[in-house]
Amino acid sequence: MGYRYAWMRWLGASLIAMTLLYAVVASAATQYISDQLSINMRSGPGTKYRIEKLLDAGDKLETLGSSSNGWTHVRTSSGKTGYVLTRFISDQPAARAQVADMKQQVSKLQSDNADLKKELSQALHGSDKLGELKRDLVAQNKKLKSQLQNIRETSADAIRIGKENEKYRKQLMSLRSDVDRLKHENQALQSRRDGMKIGALILFGGILLGLLLPMFRRRRKGNWDSL
Repeated sequence: MGYRYAWMRWLGASLIAMTLLYAVVASAATQYISDQLSINMRSGPGTKYRIEKLLDAGDKLETLGSSSNGWTHVRTSSGKTGYVLTRFISDQPAARAQVADMKQQVSKLQSDNADLKKELSQALHGSDKLGELKRDLVAQNKKLKSQLQNIRETSADAIRIGKENEKYRKQLMSLRSDVDRLKHENQALQSRRDGMKIGALILFGGILLGLLLPMFRRRRKGNWDSL
């Protein structure tokens, strides 16, 4: 009778385990042991199953599925699987773990705050130098603007002077052409004047010779008459 009862008990447990195995949710989720000091993880979904591991508050679990009798199939961070009471797990870390995280965040914020205060102090301490640097930059900017304006004006003058030089160069070429033409004309006039001088001298010599020849003839005739 005891053997038969034990066999039926084992069969029932097997059927329940198989039912839970097919009833689990396919997608896994991350959950945590709630603020209990510790809970038992058992080999099956019930208190009659042996205890596989003692879980502490804040331990991280991966849920593999849940059953209808208040147990959840889980896997620990070390890879061991078992069942825990659903009411003892939560989607949020335990308060103790959250407090630790909050303390770490507060410590980081305090450190960041100290760094910011230090940077602000350095910025305020260097504000005078920044103001002086700003004034120097403004003065340099004005100087560069003035130089740029001078360059623009110089460039405009250079363009204007270049155009004027081109105009004067053309005028100079025209004047040189006129000078060359006048030189040729002067040479031609000089040649004509020289020719006219020679002609005038010849004419004057002919007239003078015409005046003197009769006198020579009369003198010669008188001389012959006195003989």
